[in-house]
Amino acid sequence: MFSAFSFGKIIKTVLPGIILTAALLLVLEGFWDFWRPDAGLLLGAVPKDWITPVTAALIPVSMILGFFLNTFAWKVLNQRMRSRSDATLDQTIYAVLREKLSEGVWSESQEYFNQHAPPFAQVQPLDRPALEYYYLPRVKLTNLNYLWESYFCWYEFHINSACALVVVGPATAFLLCVKLRECYVLVFIVALLSLVWSWGLWTVLTRAAVKNLVSYEKNLILLITGSLVEESGHVHSTSKDEDTDEETG
Repeated sequence: MFSAFSFGKIIKTVLPGIILTAALLLVLEGFWDFWRPDAGLLLGAVPKDWITPVTAALIPVSMILGFFLNTFAWKVLNQRMRSRSDATLDQTIYAVLREKLSEGVWSESQEYFNQHAPPFAQVQPLDRPALEYYYLPRVKLTNLNYLWESYFCWYEFHINSACALVVVGPATAFLLCVKLRECYVLVFIVALLSLVWSWGLWTVLTRAAVKNLVSYEKNLILLITGSLVEESGHVHSTSKDEDTDEETG
């Protein structure tokens, strides 16, 4: 049960959550400076006795924002990232291997369930089954966790960080524009640079996320295929040993 909470799975939400919390603080600082321009920094207005509780409160806030950010990215961006990943894999042998493994999922399941539920054959199968779960009994969990930590957690970390950093850009621009509100030229330049910065980070991080997802899909297919080959080889070697024993006997 506790293996579900690994270092990679926590980092992919906590660090983007910290970035999003920093963006929130920048926005609050901008509003504070707009309402009270002569009061100084918002954090400087916090009483000394409150510094420790406020800092401690930012930790769960970062975690909560990170989890919400991960949910948003999974709901809105995950399908797009998978489509880009599949488009990259479509021209390779990995697409053929995945199709063969997917056929095995439905043919084996249909053969089993048709004995108990004939209407099963009338339901259209999913286009993209989760192979790692179907073949989990044949794949070593240690190897799957290693693959997950090496590529998939980095994929989620990249898309979560992309979303968080896109928010940081406008938040920083908002704060600077408030402080430079009397100079319209600088406000325009800051806003423009913020858009360019956000777009650049978004492009780099989403491309990195797709590359990690492609690597994960490739290695997942190889892991499942290798596990099936090893299982088949073990069966063949066992049967050969039995035949040898019978001949010897």
